[in-house]
Amino acid sequence: MNSLVQDDGFEYLANEEQYQSWITPFDQPIGYLGEKELSNANSPLDFLSLFLSDEFWNLLVIETNRYAHQFLASHQLQPHSRFHQWSDVTVSEMKAFFSLHLSMGLVEKSELEDYWAEYWPTATPGFGKVMSRNRFEMILSFLHFTNNEEYVDRGQPGYDRLFKIRPIINLVIPRFSAVYGPSKQLSLDEMTIAFKGKSTLKMYNPNKPDKYGYKVFVLSEAKSGYVLQWSMYTGQNRPNGDFGATHLVVRELMAPYTGKGHEVYMDSYYTSPAIADELANNDSGLCGTVSSNRKGMPKGLTREQLPLSKGDDPVFMRKGKLLACAWHDTKRLTMLSTLHSNTCVRKRIRTKHTDSGYREINRPVCVDDYNSFMGGVDTADQRMKTYLFPHRSRKWYNRIFNGILSVSMVNAHIIYCRCTAAPHKPLKVFVQDVISALLEGFSRKESNKGRKSSSLGDMPQRLTERHFMCQADGKPDCVVCSDRTHPKGRRQTKYMCRQCGVGLCVVPCNERYHTLKHYKKCHLDG
Repeated sequence: MNSLVQDDGFEYLANEEQYQSWITPFDQPIGYLGEKELSNANSPLDFLSLFLSDEFWNLLVIETNRYAHQFLASHQLQPHSRFHQWSDVTVSEMKAFFSLHLSMGLVEKSELEDYWAEYWPTATPGFGKVMSRNRFEMILSFLHFTNNEEYVDRGQPGYDRLFKIRPIINLVIPRFSAVYGPSKQLSLDEMTIAFKGKSTLKMYNPNKPDKYGYKVFVLSEAKSGYVLQWSMYTGQNRPNGDFGATHLVVRELMAPYTGKGHEVYMDSYYTSPAIADELANNDSGLCGTVSSNRKGMPKGLTREQLPLSKGDDPVFMRKGKLLACAWHDTKRLTMLSTLHSNTCVRKRIRTKHTDSGYREINRPVCVDDYNSFMGGVDTADQRMKTYLFPHRSRKWYNRIFNGILSVSMVNAHIIYCRCTAAPHKPLKVFVQDVISALLEGFSRKESNKGRKSSSLGDMPQRLTERHFMCQADGKPDCVVCSDRTHPKGRRQTKYMCRQCGVGLCVVPCNERYHTLKHYKKCHLDG
């Protein structure tokens, strides 16, 4: 190491140093850790059950029924309220409810009731065969995860802002790290659970695709995106001390993986010399972008002290295990790493400013690795939102529950791909298999049946074929709006459907006859 000038304990590096990594070689098992359930894990539902166990389903049934009885006992219902028909939900019915819940992420419609609509071009008759719309909406209204009678008021000892969803968090989230051993490289970032309703936990971030929602700190496997740790930001006061809130977040998320030779990649929101030193002392590496004005960073790498232009060579400084780097490519970048030396790699990248369309740059190895391993949380976020339950809810905790359910589904698919021989089912087929498995052994209760939904095979030909209007011979009655049983109820028309051979008014009866199963319009309705 050829040192030049010292700056706050950091030394400039002039020549390429021969740097020996201090991290213990990573020899941890990668993939499934061998829980007892693995011997029976054959289907997609078996892998999802690693997180959504029998205890999970029993909790949903007990708390949903409890909340329904509490609500019915404390409210005076309207005479025509659907809640008069409430009957306690069972485990098999709850699984059927969530099979429809997951199906709505595969077939997105604008309104919840559209899944039970009979308009034939967009009909989804399978929903009505599983559960009536009234029953689905009743379960959704009473869906609950905790006993309201145990709520502790704000300001009292034991108050919890996540009280409504805490049992699900405590039951599901620890299973993520318990059943899976990650590879060496980890990624730490944040997710946003989109929500625009009223909630004191909701935040606004204009730089995110979902600008309004809940902030969740996530630690994931860098390559696969498997979520290992999940911690929701509640805005509560952090303990006083020398460390900032983000330092404590990294410490909390990395606690199960320190001392095992892991490498964690993070952005400038979390990276600091203090957390890098702490992880290094616990045999864990760190690499990430960092603000040059962070406490403990050398002043010589700030913009004022070190102006850099595009194409300039990177500047490195070292302090013990810490390596700081300043580099300007498309924009100014400052890196902090305990994993790398000051070596660079020659990269050929695209540009519009040369005749060949390419230019060569010296990219620091720490930047190259950061680009390779930083996107784990973004990968998980993208996959979980592909088939997320699409409909809004006024209840803030339902949205968080949907997020946890989606993360569980993505994690189950990753373990399935690790534990089964190729070719693997894509996530969409995996979700479809889970839906089918949840419906096994369930039959819709006759007492809960509403009007039968029609399948496409039952649709009359007038709803499925192409039709053209033509001028009729004479003036036949319109089959939609004409009704001779009422005085002055007869309606004649000059037009008819060529294919169906019936008289029809051009507007609106033609459209009504060819789109509605029950098309007849009473004369008294106009």
